[in-house]
Amino acid sequence: MIRYLIKNNAKLMGRSWVNVLLFAFCPVLVSAVLISAFSGLMKTYQDHGEFRCGYSIETGSIWENAEEALKIAGAQTDITFTRFDSEEPEEIISKNDLSGFVKLEGGNYTIYRVSDQPAQGAALEYFMSVFCDEMTDAKANSVRSDSWATDTPASDPAAKEAQMIGTDQYDDIKLTVEHPAFLKAVDSTGYYGIVFVLYYSWCAIICAAGLLTSEKRYGIRRRYTVSALGETQIYLGRFLPLSIVVMLGTLAAAGLNAAFFGTDWGNLFYVVVLFLVMTAASSALGLMFQSITDNMIITVILTFSLVWTMGFFGGSFETYMFSDHPEYLKLLSPIYHCNRAMVEQASSGSSSYFGSAILYCAGIIVVCSLISIAASSIRRRGRA
Repeated sequence: MIRYLIKNNAKLMGRSWVNVLLFAFCPVLVSAVLISAFSGLMKTYQDHGEFRCGYSIETGSIWENAEEALKIAGAQTDITFTRFDSEEPEEIISKNDLSGFVKLEGGNYTIYRVSDQPAQGAALEYFMSVFCDEMTDAKANSVRSDSWATDTPASDPAAKEAQMIGTDQYDDIKLTVEHPAFLKAVDSTGYYGIVFVLYYSWCAIICAAGLLTSEKRYGIRRRYTVSALGETQIYLGRFLPLSIVVMLGTLAAAGLNAAFFGTDWGNLFYVVVLFLVMTAASSALGLMFQSITDNMIITVILTFSLVWTMGFFGGSFETYMFSDHPEYLKLLSPIYHCNRAMVEQASSGSSSYFGSAILYCAGIIVVCSLISIAASSIRRRGRA
């Protein structure tokens, strides 16, 4: 009896074009819009490689003493500096096919970037910032050493400035070039192509709306009361087919995003396991609301409101990397754990949020299922 109920309910839900549209195609349409809209915002890092940069130095400035150090430090970071003093920076860049230009005057510098080489421009800005810090530290150390050696510290501001300008070379400037192992960058295709498939799966109860409404309209529930089926069996007869149909629709949407947009889902084992537990959790959550209210309209409103709130704090409407919500609010959202687990394992191969996402969803399944069975049992005794 229970197997027939599960099989029949799965057929009824799977044949609905509304369910196919909602879980297989709507996430793809929304993903397409957001991938296009945020493709510029979430561009991945591009290595700037080796490039040439021009520079000019004002006569008499402190930069004359640091010129050789500038070239050496630039070579350490794959930037070749070439001096030009005759023309305007824009003309020099154009004529010599440079990736940038630095104008060194007095104690300041001005950077001229090339619009179609953003990676090189960002690298040049970072280099100059680090170089100036190192140059200041090197000269300050030199001043302290001279003061200690002569026992005549330069307390007067004018004398201290004269010491800083000096004629000593900045030969001891050494830039530390580091290559930290950051997590792989995630672009809009990899992010929105994943999170909105997950987001729609949390609206699982809509998949069972037609079935549950028909049961109430045609008095099928009254027949359950006189059948040999217990409340747990009746619940499983709804919960299992709902979870299966929603999971299949979610996997279909994931496959379409991968085919149309090139979304990388990473390890398929992790994908299937998380989808299995997550769609079961969303199904249990929706059935709990339906069992308590016994009204499909109220159930849909409550489910959508809760899912939207969880998605708002969970990174579905803004990337969790850029989110400014308090951390404790994000951690309260199961969608946040699922989003991070899926996106991070897809981009980096692993995620510390995978375990918490599974445990969170498993907890929702157990608690919501027990509440649903208890609510249905109380209502059944009331009808008896």
